[in-house]
Amino acid sequence: MNNPTGTGDKHSAYFDAIHQADEDLAEALGHIRAQEEAGRITPAGAAAERSGLLERHLQLCARLRRELLGEPS
Repeated sequence: MNNPTGTGDKHSAYFDAIHQADEDLAEALGHIRAQEEAGRITPAGAAAERSGLLERHLQLCARLRRELLGEPS
């Protein structure tokens, strides 16, 4: 996906990386939801899984910002 702001290459790379991370998160959350709906994990277990996914996603976003934009997290 291209950066809609039209700014430099590093911003486009960051935008694309964040977009992919968001898509990956949405897919992983969908898997957890499906497991919960199928009764393979409890609601509490699903909440713990979602929490872990969101924590890792935030860490990834901070790392991408540092690596691709050179900005502190």
